[in-house]
Parts: sequence; C-alpha cells; structure tokens
Amino acid sequence: MPELPRVPDDPPPFLGSWRRIYVAVLIYLCLIIAVFYVFTLAYR
Repeated sequence: MPELPRVPDDPPPFLGSWRRIYVAVLIYLCLIIAVFYVFTLAYR
C-alpha cells in the first residue's frame, strides 16, 4: 500500500494551541451552567 502524505494540522486561530481552546470552551460551559443554576435558584 502506498503511504499517504502527512498533512500538518493547521494552528488554531487564537490561544496558541488546540488544548488551550478546549480548556477555554470547558471553562465557558461550566460558567454558563453556573449562571443558569444561580438564576434558577433566584427565581424558584
């Protein structure tokens, strides 16, 4: 079988690495969940 040429991953558009972007997204989602939880408690 012929070996396929390797295509390097494109760098992310910001934050320098994909891992930092994933961590930022997880923190953002946790923050959104916490805000909605507090909102729910306030209007129960």
